[in-house]
Amino acid sequence: MRRAALFAALAFLAPASARAVSAAGAAVLRLPLSADAAAMGGAYSGFAGGLSSLGVNPAGVAAATTPELETTFHQGLVQDAFGFLGYAHPLSCGVPFGGLAYYDAGSVSLSFSNGTQSTVVAERDYIGMLGWSMTLGGGLSAGVMARAFRFELAQQATATGFAGDAGVQWATPLKGLRLGAAVQNAGAGVKFEDATDPLPLTGRAGAAYTLEWHPDKSMLGSYYAAARFTTTADAVQTRGDSTYPAVGTEFAIDIGSGSIALRAGYNFDTQSATGISYGAGVREGRFSLDFAQVSTGELGNVQYGSFTIRF
Repeated sequence: MRRAALFAALAFLAPASARAVSAAGAAVLRLPLSADAAAMGGAYSGFAGGLSSLGVNPAGVAAATTPELETTFHQGLVQDAFGFLGYAHPLSCGVPFGGLAYYDAGSVSLSFSNGTQSTVVAERDYIGMLGWSMTLGGGLSAGVMARAFRFELAQQATATGFAGDAGVQWATPLKGLRLGAAVQNAGAGVKFEDATDPLPLTGRAGAAYTLEWHPDKSMLGSYYAAARFTTTADAVQTRGDSTYPAVGTEFAIDIGSGSIALRAGYNFDTQSATGISYGAGVREGRFSLDFAQVSTGELGNVQYGSFTIRF
């Protein structure tokens, strides 16, 4: 009975926004940790996003100039939900950061060979994160992160383990151009009873190019504004999948002490259901609110929301 329940849950589980025909398990480790990255198709390895870079390239966290607290919520397609809470605190020697993520796949009804039925929580996962990012000089920054996870399937089997991320970014001599590369989810496989699945080891490399416009202050009086247009592109390869590109763009306008940003992206991963994405963000002083919607093809759309406080 227990094994039947587990197989039924496994067939149901993989988060729709990370589901792929892949040899790797633990798809929850591939979910974006911020609405910013999700809206830009995940093409974020060269983007210096502060804490928002955490789910793609930990080197980007070095861009945080003040303490940041960010929370993200993802509403899935089949009663599932994903949440993240993270904090980064810049110091003179770097930026330490940490976070906690959870995933709840909702309830599922299981039917057993003896005719009985049971309703259980299909999957419940917890992931703790701890890392460090710092600038190295010469435009270089680097970051590392350790993840400790606990996965529970159908309230009958659990698996625990560790994974690691590492990344670098380079602000090139060409103004506005940043290059980045990262390795994610390195570690041993996830073992439930006798079955072991490898982690979704992912390598990515990409670039971000930003054009900035600073108008003459006399045009706007004391209400200074600026505009930025950023394009990003990543090449991504996950264990068991083919290498695929992802692209993103962001247009932001600074007005007074706040800003407004529009974002869009596309993920060309033919092994998964993800595709076009878009979103927007509003920042006023210390507070930011961001939204993203990611298409999963015939499965529908997945929404992300992030709220950030900078102290």
